[in-house]
Amino acid sequence: MGDMERGRAKYDEVYGEGAADRLLAALSGPGSDLGRYGVEFNFGEIYSRPGLDLTQRQIASIASLVNIGGVEPQLTGHINAGLNVGLTPEEIVEVIIHCVQYAGFPRAINALNVAKKVFEQRGVA
Repeated sequence: MGDMERGRAKYDEVYGEGAADRLLAALSGPGSDLGRYGVEFNFGEIYSRPGLDLTQRQIASIASLVNIGGVEPQLTGHINAGLNVGLTPEEIVEVIIHCVQYAGFPRAINALNVAKKVFEQRGVA
């Protein structure tokens, strides 16, 4: 299995059935290589490595995005993915709170607001 096929399977495992096809379709046209890189490299190589399970990878992804700040659409996706792979809302909130010491209060508050919206949309407390 090549990186693209492995990436599609892993992406769908994290985001749900058909998610890789939806991503690739959304990023078709000019710049379509970004979608291919995202699936092939990020999920075919990085997410498929041994050593961390999917919940641990989502903790790392959520923490990284909180610390970067200004990437709320991507944070929304990774919070949803975290729930998909078994993180609880409490664990996601703790990751965000943990980041306040590195990212600062404004980024942590923005991230918490994203998390609250995702939890509300998914009907989780």
